[in-house]
Amino acid sequence: MDPQSLRQEVDANYDFFQRNLALLMPDHRDSYALIRHRRIEGFFDKPGEAYRVGLERFDDEIFSIQQVTDEIEDLGFFSRAGA
Repeated sequence: MDPQSLRQEVDANYDFFQRNLALLMPDHRDSYALIRHRRIEGFFDKPGEAYRVGLERFDDEIFSIQQVTDEIEDLGFFSRAGA
């Protein structure tokens, strides 16, 4: 996947996450969502766990990880995992 297409995928995952955040908060607050193709693939206690599972499941490494929180937090590498 070319860098522009990858960026679009990561941006689409983030948009999906933001639009669904209010629905996720009650049951998944402070966990880390593993997202691929605008679909949540699982929730994890630590970003490293989500990243490890993402690498195991997706050979192309195209996925995103976002913390389920109402506070803005830059996860650095993990916010753009696979990018």
